[in-house]
Amino acid sequence: MSSLSPKTGSSPADGAALALAMLLVLAGICSWAATALAAGPQLANLVISSSRADLDGDGRTETVEVVMTQGRRWMDDEPWCGSGDKWQGKFLLRVKRQGRVLSRRSWAELLPAQAAAEEDAFFWAPKFKLVFRDYNGDGRLDFNLGQYGSCNGNLYVLLSLDQNDRLVALPIQDRNVLFVSPASRNNSTT
Repeated sequence: MSSLSPKTGSSPADGAALALAMLLVLAGICSWAATALAAGPQLANLVISSSRADLDGDGRTETVEVVMTQGRRWMDDEPWCGSGDKWQGKFLLRVKRQGRVLSRRSWAELLPAQAAAEEDAFFWAPKFKLVFRDYNGDGRLDFNLGQYGSCNGNLYVLLSLDQNDRLVALPIQDRNVLFVSPASRNNSTT
């Protein structure tokens, strides 16, 4: 007598294997969904920093915004020095005066090390303020913005508005970025 079922043409062992395969697929889908939910929803065009100052010294206040154009806020709980609550994705900086956009530049364009890595950038959450100073002594306010560089320090860019109200990175001797040690969770620092 054959062990094949006349209705299905398969053995009971085949049915058990199919049920097990379906359970494994379902477990994989549940695991993926749990990871996606834990990582947080995808966000777009979210202002994660907004700071006001008279950058060009003309008596009118500009607003500098760091905008996450694509990405997520999530808690990185892996045991490493870059773990923690962060905004991760693609970013741009936008400078506005009285609601009108003066300049808009991608973060990857302003931080060459990030562009070369072709990875998503991250800033420490929650929302933060930028620190303004006149770094180059020209009488105009500048600001800094940084990224995690390694367990030993962060990479910062000094930024300003040029005479045409365009956001530019200030030259720093023979480099584009400052490596500041020790590492901190300051996106903009004094």
